[in-house]
Amino acid sequence: MKTILKIVLLSLPVLFSACSEELKPNPPEYYRIFTGQNKKTWKITKLIWTGEGKTDVNYTSQIACYRDDSYVFHADKDNMYEVIGGSVKCSANEASALVSDKWSFVNATATLNIIMPLLSDNTLPFYVIKASSSEMTLEIYLDQDSQYSYQVTMQSVSTE
Repeated sequence: MKTILKIVLLSLPVLFSACSEELKPNPPEYYRIFTGQNKKTWKITKLIWTGEGKTDVNYTSQIACYRDDSYVFHADKDNMYEVIGGSVKCSANEASALVSDKWSFVNATATLNIIMPLLSDNTLPFYVIKASSSEMTLEIYLDQDSQYSYQVTMQSVSTE
């Protein structure tokens, strides 16, 4: 009886290893919304201050050099991210590529981590409020009590 039990116990790992299914990574839906198949370009269309007296910041009247910037999310394995300056430059020596970095998304908190030169030169954690293939709204809180924030609305302008 002990011999049979040993044989059964020793053969179980072999049986289970032979029945394994190959895992194929499937990127979450948000990743494809941000990047398209290869890369996707977005532009900021609206900026809202949600602090005291919640108001639309009227992004179109803000500094022109930020209005024409393009935000490019790549679907490569490195999650490359670029901010490309438009024709209006903020300074005479401004490079066309303002940011070349990586983006990341945390599903558990719906947080998109990117650099947005309009607000900061550092990576910021934006909450994804809504996202579709053509428009997304992000929010960044400026205080611990979540009373002051900026909401940024972006529209897709091209997909590859």
